[in-house]
Amino acid sequence: MGIALYLKNNLKNIPPGLGRIINYIPYEKRPGLGKIYSKRKSEIEYLSKASVEEKQKFVFERMESLISFAYENVQFYKEFYKDAGFHPSHLISFYDLDKVPIITKSVLNKYNIEQRGAPVKDRYVVNTGGSSGTPFAFYIEPSSMGHEWAHMHTIWEKLGYSPKDFKIVFGGRSDIKNKVEYDVVRNHFAIDIYEDYDKLSERLFNILGKYRIKYLHGYPSSIYDFALYCENRNEKLKNLIRTNLRGVFLGSEFPHELYRDTIERVFGAKTISWYGHTERAVLAFERHEKFTYEPFLSYGFSEAIKNEAGDYELVSTSYYNHASPLIRYNTQDIIESPICKDGILESFKILKGREGEFVVDSKGKKINLTALIFGRHHEIFNFIDYMQIRQIAQGVIEVIFVGNDLPTAPEQLFDATNLDFKISFKKVKEPIRTQSGKLSLLVK
Repeated sequence: MGIALYLKNNLKNIPPGLGRIINYIPYEKRPGLGKIYSKRKSEIEYLSKASVEEKQKFVFERMESLISFAYENVQFYKEFYKDAGFHPSHLISFYDLDKVPIITKSVLNKYNIEQRGAPVKDRYVVNTGGSSGTPFAFYIEPSSMGHEWAHMHTIWEKLGYSPKDFKIVFGGRSDIKNKVEYDVVRNHFAIDIYEDYDKLSERLFNILGKYRIKYLHGYPSSIYDFALYCENRNEKLKNLIRTNLRGVFLGSEFPHELYRDTIERVFGAKTISWYGHTERAVLAFERHEKFTYEPFLSYGFSEAIKNEAGDYELVSTSYYNHASPLIRYNTQDIIESPICKDGILESFKILKGREGEFVVDSKGKKINLTALIFGRHHEIFNFIDYMQIRQIAQGVIEVIFVGNDLPTAPEQLFDATNLDFKISFKKVKEPIRTQSGKLSLLVK
């Protein structure tokens, strides 16, 4: 049994008071985690000071080893590389890595999960892309827990985080008992974001009265939703949260500036965001400035590859998942302003992601929703809390909004300049969530 499953099954009923004591145990000394965690922490520190040559050597050694393993042990790679005329022996130096064929999810899905995996002990299946893209199942190694936490803790430490600190998490779980559930492994209180906040607030007052909650963590859209509730309907709860809050961790979604500014203003705390995938081939974070993401070279090797349209696509490799290797995997995410130095991607900004949050106008042009919603001066934002868009047909969209009564017709407050759409408006009581609880800009 993997350590993750053991902890989930055996520690789930430990109360927060005891859980906080347990979480004083350094991750470096935790059974099943400590060795990998310590190693990754050391690599993160080493690479933060390494020369270009040292970084290239670090990457090449891991890439060469993984590619050779995949060729010898994974049916997909043996066949795919042979068809492409590539062999691991072609790799002599770091600059030969661009000879390795790039793969995509659609190419991988031509093979079943066993044909593109290796028989690693205690591997387990995860899935991604079900509601927002092409479904994709793959294996993960149990050692990934120490690997992931070493990097996530490094990100959160930017805001002073320690594993002994309590967090409140706004995630998408729908099986939370009694509105709030404590997780000793992660030392956080997961809240039911589907629950009415008025009903939830009593439980939160109780928790905030007993424990010092230093961080909020979760979907930016959900924390934004909660921030608006606190500001407009529960100032007492807002002030209680602000008492000990030191930061807000924004994950799983792009942190739109409107959401982020509101969260920071309401709760009086800094935010930090990171960029990663379920596939665990890339992890990048805001090391120096907001909205500029710097990939961990210790996590995987990320590249900015220009496509036929002239856009940069993010291509990444996870060094350590031998159960389902992802080597030069095209994430299909479009990035902009990539900064590269001697073959090493140092930073990038996000232009648009695989979730395809765009609508198509009457001429067939794709219009990015971040630009449409947040890049224009819509007066309607003075009266509403949320805006989402539904594509009815090509060139036809519906603007869905949550908010107060408007002083005039919504179309008078919406900037439709140069947009080639037939636009209708719909007021709703609550924003429309995905099955996982996120508040996407695009309603499907």
